[in-house]
Amino acid sequence: MNEGPVISVLGLGLLGASFCMELEGKYRRAGWSRNPENRRKAMEKGVVEFTVDTPEEAFAAGDIIVLCLPIPVIMEYIRKYASYMKPGAVLTDIGSVKGVIEQAALENPGVHFIGSHPMAGTEKNGFDNAFKGLYHNADVFVVPPPGAEEADIVKVEEMWQKIGTRTTRIDSKNHDELVAGTSHVPHILASATTLGVLDVPEEERITRFSGCATGFRDSSRVASSSPVMWREIVEQNTTAVLTALTELRKHLDEFENMVRNGDFDGFEKKFAKGKELRDQWIRWKKY
Repeated sequence: MNEGPVISVLGLGLLGASFCMELEGKYRRAGWSRNPENRRKAMEKGVVEFTVDTPEEAFAAGDIIVLCLPIPVIMEYIRKYASYMKPGAVLTDIGSVKGVIEQAALENPGVHFIGSHPMAGTEKNGFDNAFKGLYHNADVFVVPPPGAEEADIVKVEEMWQKIGTRTTRIDSKNHDELVAGTSHVPHILASATTLGVLDVPEEERITRFSGCATGFRDSSRVASSSPVMWREIVEQNTTAVLTALTELRKHLDEFENMVRNGDFDGFEKKFAKGKELRDQWIRWKKY
């Protein structure tokens, strides 16, 4: 068994369990889930080396503690259990919004906290949907609060880099503004697209189903994500989400006006710019 540092992961759902799978052979892995069945399965399948029964034990066990939990629970647990951390341990999380989590950590001035956010996931959730490879080629934002120690930042960066991700440092305000546009609003748009097409009387729905193929599937995929989770994310990032929605609406209005006015040269030019930008991104991501 690897006798190196212990990574203590709280939350063994899709993200937490997949993360533990990537850590195999790189760190010792401790796991906690509020669901005892998930703890049992994590041991059975070798997802972790050992489990603990309480959040207090999970905070006490790790050299790095990783909170893979819903945003309100991350904030609650930082406030309730950070005092159980051993000297020199570093606390991080994988929450999609960083400002409110960072604020909760700063209420505990002795806690060594470095936020992080892997840009990875699927529309599914839960331990049974976890898989090795979820974080392949992912970008991870490492979000140190003001005054964070360089050694703590490096520990968190090295942890993510060891599982093959790219890390970028960013502050919490810029992070939340960025992901509002790159992640939060696209999920809202996918739901709106789905509702715009399929929210019809039941007797008409099968015909709509028949008319939806791979384009609809791909553009609406994340509409199958957890409504509770996305309510929590958007609720904690409302200002940035509203700004990003305004920017999106500007482009939709431009497309609408071009169609209404018969300006299909303008439509083609604008569509071509979107294609060019997406193709650049695909090449950069090496998908």
